[in-house]
Amino acid sequence: MYKLRPGFAVFYVFALLLLSATVLRAAPQDASFVGSWAMNVTGGEDGGQGGGGGNRGGGNRGGAQSLTITQDGDKFKVSHKTRRGENAYDATVSGNTISWTEERTGPNGNSRKIQYKATLSGDTLKGTMAGGQFNREFTARRSASTN
Repeated sequence: MYKLRPGFAVFYVFALLLLSATVLRAAPQDASFVGSWAMNVTGGEDGGQGGGGGNRGGGNRGGAQSLTITQDGDKFKVSHKTRRGENAYDATVSGNTISWTEERTGPNGNSRKIQYKATLSGDTLKGTMAGGQFNREFTARRSASTN
């Protein structure tokens, strides 16, 4: 009968644990953010700056908006297209949540940061965008051509 020495047993257990940890770390995430999304921004808080007129208050902000999310290894990018153009931003994914920060230049030339955070549920992203004195909600639905 073959008898395993304690030193080899410890080595094999350690090697098995190391291999298991490597496989688990390399496993793909369950949430799939990659694809094209049609985005709708709705009302929110403006820090007391006004009601329903102009660019303040409720309603859709800036017409049609879209997001395109790409992944390269463990890095994500969000390309956000608005009436003012399209810009790409680095994003962070944790489980079924994605977040990124956009920097925009206002009409007066000042720049401001807008923080986005959304949770994925099926083919829908629901989240918030906040910066300065405002906070708004948005919903994005995955375009039919992606998955």
